[in-house]
Formats: sequence, C-alpha cells, structure tokens
Amino acid sequence: MTLLYTTFCFEASHSLTSAIGVPKIHGHSYWARVWVKSDPSQVTPLPGLETAASRIKEMLDHRHLNDVLSADPTMEQLIEFIRKQWDGPALLRVHVWRESLGCGAEWSADI
Repeated sequence: MTLLYTTFCFEASHSLTSAIGVPKIHGHSYWARVWVKSDPSQVTPLPGLETAASRIKEMLDHRHLNDVLSADPTMEQLIEFIRKQWDGPALLRVHVWRESLGCGAEWSADI
C-alpha cells in the first residue's frame, strides 16, 4: 500500500480552560497533514485529497477555535474535528502540530 498525503497550515486563535491552558485569548500557526491510501495501478486520489484539505483549511483558518470546536481547542480536538468534517478519500492518518513548540498529535486508523 502507498500512502499519499497533503499538508496545510492555518492560523487560529483560542483560549484554554484546562489546568495547563492559557485562559487568555492567543493565536498560533498550526500545521496539519492528512494521509490516504493510494494504489499506483489506479487513478490517483490526489485531486479529492487536495479539495477536502482546502475545505478543512477554510473552516479553521483565521477563526477563533473556541467558536468552532465543541471542546477545549487542543491539537487532539483539532484532529477529531478534521476527521468528522472530512469529505474526501478515506483517511488513514491525521497529524496536527505547532512548529513553534516542536510537538503535535497524530491519529492513525491502525492504532
């Protein structure tokens, strides 16, 4: 099996109410990468992958994440949002990270 992916960046603000969160509104640059299955003997799913990723980016870019997500806007919750809103080829992996922190979260269909 071959995995095909696309990466996109979005800028968003949020505040966190959890014990480790920053209750003040602040913003970040987030990166997301999504993977789908690709079969070299079939037509590439790249157009559908890019279209679906662009749609997700539009839903998150320059938004206040507390207004978009139903839970504290963490990277884990961003992954859940992407998975629920996804309308492209079947997702196999989703990775969300912040370059400035050097950390992120990842979901995989095989975990």
